[in-house]
Amino acid sequence: MRRATELSSLCRRDGGFTLIEMIVSIVITGIVVSMVALFGRNQIDAYIDAGNRAALADTADTALRRIARDLQSALPNSVRNGSSSLLEFVPVHDAGRYRAGLKADGSGDILDFGSASDSSFEVFGPPVTVQSGDLLVVFNLGIPGADVYAGANSRAAVAGSALSTVSFTATGLPLPLASPSNRFQIVGTPVSYECAGNQLLRHAGYGFQPSQPTDFSSLGGSVAVLAGNVTACSFSYMPAALQRNGLAVLSLTLSLNGETVRLFHQVAVLNTP
Repeated sequence: MRRATELSSLCRRDGGFTLIEMIVSIVITGIVVSMVALFGRNQIDAYIDAGNRAALADTADTALRRIARDLQSALPNSVRNGSSSLLEFVPVHDAGRYRAGLKADGSGDILDFGSASDSSFEVFGPPVTVQSGDLLVVFNLGIPGADVYAGANSRAAVAGSALSTVSFTATGLPLPLASPSNRFQIVGTPVSYECAGNQLLRHAGYGFQPSQPTDFSSLGGSVAVLAGNVTACSFSYMPAALQRNGLAVLSLTLSLNGETVRLFHQVAVLNTP
């Protein structure tokens, strides 16, 4: 009996790690982690760089598409590009054709270009909607006497929805030029895109200016940031000469954390008034 107890006591060992075993384990773990970090760093950096490029490309693409959409719905011959950092245009809210001649029985409300007191006309085709502050514009050519910025061929329109007759405020002078296609446009206030420092800005809600504004601080209206992280930005516009469309060229470069994305976009601008 005693012999069995002694043998059992001799075979029993205490559990746990020694200090040397713990140090060896820590060293081996450190080596493994260092190897994983060494081989995985490039993949992590590549993932971050790809994310930065994707974010920059998305921002630039969205900004240029917004500008292109605005330009394609701009009033014909209203785009102005006095410098490479500014692009201005007048947005069209609605459009249609006006009655230019009386009916066979002598009735009908025509747009009379020979009358200084005429203040309404019938709309041919679908009714139009006029928002508060909108202007009626006829045959904008962007030249003296037919320039919306100077106001000779525009009149303040009376707001309303689904209008089959458009009313406007007479100024004591007749509208200067009739449209060969009897077209008219309902427009809002001008919009400008500006490359300002490291931002691309959109100005709206300010009044018509005879010359293209370069300082918007005193004009009122609203300003929105269309893109940040801008390192290069330029606009150019070639008006129609022997063709019906103008051409706007947009260039935008964005940079973030060492990544750079440059987008170049061309927009055909309809200039048939």
